[in-house]
Amino acid sequence: MRLLRRRLRGNAFLQRWRFGLWIALYAVASRLVRVREGRTLFLSDSRTDFSGNIAFLRDEIRRQRPDARIVGIFKAGLADRRPLRDSLRLPWELARAQTIVLDDYYPMIYPLHLRPETRLLQVWHAAGAYKKVGWSRAGLPGGPLPGSVAHRNYTDATVSSEAIRPDYAEAFAMDVARVHALGVPRTDVFFDTELIERSRRDVRARLGIRPDQRVAVFAPTFRGNGQLSAHYDIDAVPWSELPDDLGEEWVVLVKLHPFVARKGADIPSHERIIDVSAERELNELMMAADVLITDYSSAIFEFSLLGRPMVFFCPDVEVYAAERSFYHPFEDYLAGPLVTDGADLAAAIRDARAGDDLEAFRERFMSACDGHSTERIVREMILTPRQVDERPKLLDDPPVQPTRIDGPVGRHLLAAHVLRTALRACYAPLKLLPTRRKVVMISREHPEETDDFIDLRTAIAEMDPTVRVVSLVRMVPPGLVRKLGYAAHLLVQLFHVATARVLIVDTYSMVASMLRHKDDLVVIQIWHALGAFKKFGLSILGTGEGRDERLADAMRMHAGYDLVLASGDACRAPYAEAFGTDDSRIVVAPLPRVDRLRDDELTRQTRERIYRRHPHLRGARIAVFAPTFRIEDTAMAAPDDVVAALEAVGVHVVVKLHPLMTLRGSDVDTAEGFSTQEMLTVADVFITDYSSTLFEAAVRGVPTYFLAPDLDEYLATRDFYLDYRRDLPGPVCTTVDELATAVEAGAAKATDAAAFARRWVAESEGTTARPCADRIARLVLDRIDGPGRAGALS
Repeated sequence: MRLLRRRLRGNAFLQRWRFGLWIALYAVASRLVRVREGRTLFLSDSRTDFSGNIAFLRDEIRRQRPDARIVGIFKAGLADRRPLRDSLRLPWELARAQTIVLDDYYPMIYPLHLRPETRLLQVWHAAGAYKKVGWSRAGLPGGPLPGSVAHRNYTDATVSSEAIRPDYAEAFAMDVARVHALGVPRTDVFFDTELIERSRRDVRARLGIRPDQRVAVFAPTFRGNGQLSAHYDIDAVPWSELPDDLGEEWVVLVKLHPFVARKGADIPSHERIIDVSAERELNELMMAADVLITDYSSAIFEFSLLGRPMVFFCPDVEVYAAERSFYHPFEDYLAGPLVTDGADLAAAIRDARAGDDLEAFRERFMSACDGHSTERIVREMILTPRQVDERPKLLDDPPVQPTRIDGPVGRHLLAAHVLRTALRACYAPLKLLPTRRKVVMISREHPEETDDFIDLRTAIAEMDPTVRVVSLVRMVPPGLVRKLGYAAHLLVQLFHVATARVLIVDTYSMVASMLRHKDDLVVIQIWHALGAFKKFGLSILGTGEGRDERLADAMRMHAGYDLVLASGDACRAPYAEAFGTDDSRIVVAPLPRVDRLRDDELTRQTRERIYRRHPHLRGARIAVFAPTFRIEDTAMAAPDDVVAALEAVGVHVVVKLHPLMTLRGSDVDTAEGFSTQEMLTVADVFITDYSSTLFEAAVRGVPTYFLAPDLDEYLATRDFYLDYRRDLPGPVCTTVDELATAVEAGAAKATDAAAFARRWVAESEGTTARPCADRIARLVLDRIDGPGRAGALS
């Protein structure tokens, strides 16, 4: 039996065969349900409910996004039987989750090939890097065997300091770039001074500890290879002598590891030795402690945040180190005296003091823990959709093709009329359903929900929680089979629009423009780009990059908007032309992203995230190069000449491509994991050709240069709402050498960028933290209970 178990643990095929039914159920579920935006699944086989890190994360998700769906599936231990209900629903919950969060070893998930848009996040239950775990123990007793699938499919992991990222990358057999020093959620409480004092009082009162007595918490870890073999040598502690050697002023609280306590280990009874092993969490006990006594427990990392002394009682240190091994020499962890003989324990407790060694220990192992760990992990890992393809692919074709017309226009006109008839037929009975206090946001411009939609949804929810906000974001995919799936998505759109009071779109939407809606539905266009740069929509019908006029008419392009939001007064005339609407329907209200661009604290946090992920950028002079998308050239040759020319003048280039573009040729720095807007927080220079991101750069005051070697050809097919050669906030260069000379000379100025921004993006009005999002939210809510289209213009 032992040989069979060993072979099973060391063979990936056998491990997957063991979970064959489970894998099949997940495969079926993945094809029948889609990933739900914002849905988080917490899993643990070592706890019965939300506690520890995952309780902190759950509460913070609710704070940051009240409407987020949170699911938890737990059982007390690996050996416990999983309830039938959980076994049946687990594959479906896994298939629906945007983020799956683990805090420990979880064998059922490792054989699965999770869908690419699902993030599998490991927030390991222990802080620091002490005893080796996972693949760091390969070849050691209890460690994984070659061929094991354990820990191998995490997409991300979080740790407590920058210095230990390589340790966890080794433990989980993952790229160190996917290990993030964001802190440990349950450490946030160690920065709440009121909570610490209250916990100290509560523990003392609950356990009958006098005010004049000092408290030592004894919290050793277990011996053995896991839950099933866990044990601790109780007799190693001189229990009978310890109370007298310490004296009346000391009380010892004994907290055995849950794996050991579960097996009924007995602590000798004494009025000043209290067994508190039944308490699930150690935090409150440590807050009440004057001294922590431990051995190889990761509790030393949390306790170091209190700045109080520790004693290391390790009578078996030589044996333990030989069997278990540490990430660093054991001496590096000794932020206090080492005791190997029980007779010396009492004296070490009485004499323990916190010194410089404790401060150095804390900086090395806990530097990312600052009281905001939970907030960062939720914002950056859990509620941020995983980028399915973070690196530019060296391919000839993009993953998603742009919408384009090839061949005779007649068949496209026929298809448009058929589609319009089919949508009307499906929509008619749905309009009989009652209208609800609901806002629907639709986009086919992006693969996942944008910051604009997220911030607007949050603002509406905070102003009026009774209003339901539904976000439907999905790009039109290539291929007939995948387009059939999009047709099903259109039916979902029809249902929600038929029962909504307000419809918000950020690009052309068939459901918004092709159909006749109820009188009380207000349709609002919040175009996905700031400013008005390249001509678009109805402004370019019949041109090289525009639509055929007949097809635009058949598709009712941009028809039916009650309101069109623009970022500034200068956008009014261009938007009236592009959307074929009256100027009176255009309201100046910058997109919610402007709040983020102008948020100094968010800028600082984003900049630090970038530096943690890409430390080579810290201290460098950075140019962000963001060329625009061409409908005839979706695959771009690697801009090595731009990179080389600017490196020669001391500027490091980060290339950010349009989502519909891919990169051919040699590798360039793309600062994976961050959007163009986020990269502007570290940019000293912004370079583009015809990208409307120039407005975001202008709002941030980033000096901007324009590299347009094909300007004449581009102007012939894609005109602008401004004079490209005269109105831009920086020099227009037609060669790379000209660009490098201009950048070296500092020809573009931050003041020019700011002046350009003032023209095209209105100043934020209001005293709230997000005035732009709140302004749009008020516009929307004013129309929820208003008189419909007539009131929309009032």
